[in-house]
Amino acid sequence: MKKLLFLGAGGVGGYFGGRLIEAGVDVSFLVRSARAASLSARGLRVISPHGDLTLPVQCVTRESVLPDYDLVILAPKAYDLDDAMDAVAPAVGPATFVLPLLNGLAHLDALDARFGPDRVLGGVAHIVATLAADGSVQQMNPIHTLTAGGRDAATHQAATEFIGLCRSAKFDAVLSADILSALWDKWAFLATLAASTTLTQGSIGQVMDTTHGESLLRRIYAEGLAVAHRSGAIIDDEAQSRALSRLTQRGSSITASMLRDLQAGLRTEHDHVLGDLVKRAQQHGVDTPLLAMAHCHLQVAAAA
Repeated sequence: MKKLLFLGAGGVGGYFGGRLIEAGVDVSFLVRSARAASLSARGLRVISPHGDLTLPVQCVTRESVLPDYDLVILAPKAYDLDDAMDAVAPAVGPATFVLPLLNGLAHLDALDARFGPDRVLGGVAHIVATLAADGSVQQMNPIHTLTAGGRDAATHQAATEFIGLCRSAKFDAVLSADILSALWDKWAFLATLAASTTLTQGSIGQVMDTTHGESLLRRIYAEGLAVAHRSGAIIDDEAQSRALSRLTQRGSSITASMLRDLQAGLRTEHDHVLGDLVKRAQQHGVDTPLLAMAHCHLQVAAAA
């Protein structure tokens, strides 16, 4: 595996793509014309606790992209997935693999239908980064982990080669032997974070300072965990302890990006992160009243 293409150069793609370029990997970005012009003029700038960087990058647009890549990485919002698949389709050649870095699991079905399950890897990005107004990518805390894995022999081999490239980059790279469980692990955590912070309009630390905050956080996480387990995911005690430690950390300023989008009047991923989880819960006979309440709240907000 030699040539990589990232769809977009925002918080997730810009950060991990930039770190790979810094490590000498052949990376291009598929971006809109205006972003391509800005990157050509200024380079890609990353502001990070692990060291800032500014470096020249290779860009292509929808009009110029060709099927020249070994791996295409995409991390759009879930509601933009159809457009993202249309954008990367011309880049997917007969031997190209696709690595999505989206929340939840529904995107895998859509990508499988479009490109074939033998071409689609699973991936999880743990990072809080955003595209600032000046075009720079700003990492907002030190966590920067990229996990990838396959769902059959061919995609596992592709994931192994990709993670091998990532080993030289300045972020944590993990090859997962059970990528579906890794996706469920993040989903249960993220759904708890999104549900609790959007319902209360506060940070984890603020929720923890209330009378019932810790109890509610633990109950929401237990709901998500129950759905994961009934769906066949294996989330071990260590992973659960790690998630709960972050979800119940006193004084924590962490909020879900869903809350920030909600407060900014932007579209949110509530149907994909919360709605789909509640739907799967119902299919497995798992009661999730707190997750359902959070989804209901966000549906009302979206309709306002």
